[in-house]
Amino acid sequence: MAAGERLVARLKGRVSGQMYTDPLMTYAWSGDASSYRLVPAAVVFINTEDDVRAVLAACRAEQLPLTFRAAGTSLSGQAITDGVLAVLGDGWRKLAIHPGADQITLGPAIIVANANKALKPFDRKIGPDPASQATCKIGGVVNNNSSGMCCGVAQNTYHTMARLRIVLADGTMLDSGDAASCEAFRISHAAMLEGLHRLHHSVMDDAELVALIRRKYRIKNTVGYSLNALVDYHDPLDILIHLMVGSEGTLGFVSEVTYNTVPEHPFKSTALVPFPDPQSAGRAIIEMANGGVQVTTGITAAEYIERRALATVEHLPPMAPLLPWLTETSPAVLIDVTAPDAAELERQVEKAVAILASNGATHIDFSTDDARSHALWDIRKGFFASGGAARPKGTAMLTEDVAAPIERLADFVIDMRSLLDAHGYQDAIIFGHALAGNLHFQMSDNFAEPGSAEKFDAFSAALSDLVSVQYGGSLKAEHGTGRAIAPFVEAEWGSKAYGLMWQIKALFDPDNLLNPGVLLSKDALVHIKHLKVMPPADELVDLCIECGFCEPACPSQHMTLSPRQRIAVTRERERLRASGEDPARLKRLDEDFQYPGLDTCAACNLCSLRCPVGIETGTMIIGQRAQRRGATARAVAGFVADHRGAVETIMAGGIGLADMARTIIPAPAVEAITETARRLTGKRVPRVSRALHHGSGAPRPTPTRQDPRSTGFPVPIAQSGRPSIVYFPSCATRMFGAPKTEHDLLAVPDAVVALLERAGFDVIVPEHLTGQCCGQPFQSKGFPEEAARVGSDLKRELSTLSDAGRLSVVTDASTCAKHLKEFPGDAPVLDSAQFLIAQVLPRLTMTQKLPSVAVHHNCSAQRLAEQPMTEAIARACADEIAVLSSVTCCGYAGDKGLFVPELNAHATRFAKQDIPAGCTLGVSTVSTCASGLSEHAGVPFVGLASLLEWASRPVTTH
Repeated sequence: MAAGERLVARLKGRVSGQMYTDPLMTYAWSGDASSYRLVPAAVVFINTEDDVRAVLAACRAEQLPLTFRAAGTSLSGQAITDGVLAVLGDGWRKLAIHPGADQITLGPAIIVANANKALKPFDRKIGPDPASQATCKIGGVVNNNSSGMCCGVAQNTYHTMARLRIVLADGTMLDSGDAASCEAFRISHAAMLEGLHRLHHSVMDDAELVALIRRKYRIKNTVGYSLNALVDYHDPLDILIHLMVGSEGTLGFVSEVTYNTVPEHPFKSTALVPFPDPQSAGRAIIEMANGGVQVTTGITAAEYIERRALATVEHLPPMAPLLPWLTETSPAVLIDVTAPDAAELERQVEKAVAILASNGATHIDFSTDDARSHALWDIRKGFFASGGAARPKGTAMLTEDVAAPIERLADFVIDMRSLLDAHGYQDAIIFGHALAGNLHFQMSDNFAEPGSAEKFDAFSAALSDLVSVQYGGSLKAEHGTGRAIAPFVEAEWGSKAYGLMWQIKALFDPDNLLNPGVLLSKDALVHIKHLKVMPPADELVDLCIECGFCEPACPSQHMTLSPRQRIAVTRERERLRASGEDPARLKRLDEDFQYPGLDTCAACNLCSLRCPVGIETGTMIIGQRAQRRGATARAVAGFVADHRGAVETIMAGGIGLADMARTIIPAPAVEAITETARRLTGKRVPRVSRALHHGSGAPRPTPTRQDPRSTGFPVPIAQSGRPSIVYFPSCATRMFGAPKTEHDLLAVPDAVVALLERAGFDVIVPEHLTGQCCGQPFQSKGFPEEAARVGSDLKRELSTLSDAGRLSVVTDASTCAKHLKEFPGDAPVLDSAQFLIAQVLPRLTMTQKLPSVAVHHNCSAQRLAEQPMTEAIARACADEIAVLSSVTCCGYAGDKGLFVPELNAHATRFAKQDIPAGCTLGVSTVSTCASGLSEHAGVPFVGLASLLEWASRPVTTH
């Protein structure tokens, strides 16, 4: 800790990012997706090459090791350290597509899926396609030479990289695509290049070593350094650049990469094909593998999934058609056939069917349905987490990936199963990228129990013998060597090649500053040290394996904590509570968790949509908020629930007063006054931004008469014979309004009523709306009893208004609609987007359009799967739409935008980049979200209904 604090003191004012040495934040960053945990002495966010140089210098001065971290999806312990953890911040998000899209330049913080999304319009993609591509970042992909489902050997970073920009351990920057940079480096680092030149000639003079290297890289291989660079290239500069690929942060820092892109054919057919036994599946894959030569037309992917792996997902809907064909021994193979046109696709599918049928496939059903294909591939990509979720509680998940020559695959899968069973890992599941002879397996163990580490050690040694010696394969095909395989590198490569690797490390990093213990280690037991303990902590999250797939959806990631980190810290707190071993540390963790863990969690649960097993970290946090609520807080919540009409009136009046003040006093002055009040009250006063406007209140209730068909049921007086609809304007919509625009838009409640009437409905609005609430604000703050009471009161009233469910109820806020669906009652509650697209839009005549409109999908709309509906309505109102791709949850989170506005600012910090030129308006289906986006996106955001009313407003003639 002292060394970490000294390092932070050295870096103060010299780096642009946050720095942490406190127990909570360092523990939060102590794990990656692997089975290892190391608590860093300091965590430093880096954003520039100057930051990298400063951290390198400080680490050298303090004799602290340095590890760089991108997404932390590393599976072999590459992204953790007990030294300094340098985390990639926002400064590394460069994405530039070159003319023709044949190349793309990327910063190391770009998520792989986002790069491919940008390339999709050009029918191109980058070569590496790891299963974690929706989360993992380019920095990790380059440093691990990651591959994936379709990548094979030919399309990994090593083979598709056109240019690399790096910072070496001494702080020198080298850009391989810049002639001046290369020339300067040849002069300044002549001795280093001469060393690489000598290594190249020593290898080339040894025919046996050349043959070994070439044989090892015919299949996927990420064990040790990329020795093929010493064979494939003669210029030591080329050798240096290619040695960086797969070096796992032990040789330097990658600050930018340019890829040669590869074709992404638009025509694809997918099938999940069962076989009677592993041998027949293996023989079919061998025949489909084209001798190990990667193709872009034809069978581009074949994922082997053994029966035990299928059992962990067979409850999922996409698996239903396959179940009748599965026996106790049936594996299945997930196959993609791709082609540049429909005719070629048909021919290639016929070839695939013939191979499958001749090898005994029991059910062949290829489909070009994109939805089905995505669903099947989502299952496959989620095996890491869904398989891990099947483990016993309290155990850590272990995973390895291996490869063997493709011609031996059929025997390899049998021997792998036997090895796992023999060492007591009968719960293990096997799957993998079979076209490349690459198998993954994962199992579990409780490393808190005596003998578990020794058991894993014995298994690892036996695995090394089976894969490296008996099969001449790769002990790590694509996950990187890390800590897990470092002790077995010599056994796989032999002493001569292993010695070369140490010489490479010495040339690049003579002080052993960068990621020591990773990739190369003199500690024969490093693979069984610092193993994760995963004690049960909360039923809601105990299945979490800390893979990090959830993190891109979290609005507070990199501001405070992510869902993975909230779970990790919660586990540690519960472990300390149960063991009683360090009360002072537990007290500190409990106290320090309040702001980063509880206050800045939006509790939107978008993390559950990214999690393959649907873990709702937000629900866990809401539970912890409830546990911390004292008697006074509960009493206040009860008072508010009992007097919510008065509270709403006061809040609406306050917002209206601020709106009025801005007409007299400049908006910055109003904001300065409220910020002063917030500081003086410990942030108990809400922030009033210039984007916050008072709402229109409730629309005028519809005059009603008594319906003789039911007791006490009011129906509209006018327009006899028209269908009726109950409209509940949410409290947020009543209180919060949209900014003024040039389009004379109606407030959302008035717009909804106008649209419903325009579409031929008689509208029933509750008469006493002030104070009516669905209860969600109480729920999110940790007052579940008040939430249930308030929400049930409203549901009962809506049930009466809807004649016990005979009429539908529509509300105008996605958050309200989702929450009301969770309460018992017989009134079906529909969100406005859902009802507008189905019942209103078809009955409207569009009279005017915007050139472009930005669209935000708030968190509840995403959880209700309303994105297509919202986009369809927006398209009816504009020539083009621009979906905010950088914003998941906007972080406004009810009233957090008022009391924790920094969360909203952080979550929307890239929103302006999503707004195209010429776009002057955005839409959302929650008024508070629209307020936060209006402040940070650069254009006003309004309610979706307001825009639709404007676009369908009848043309008046004068």
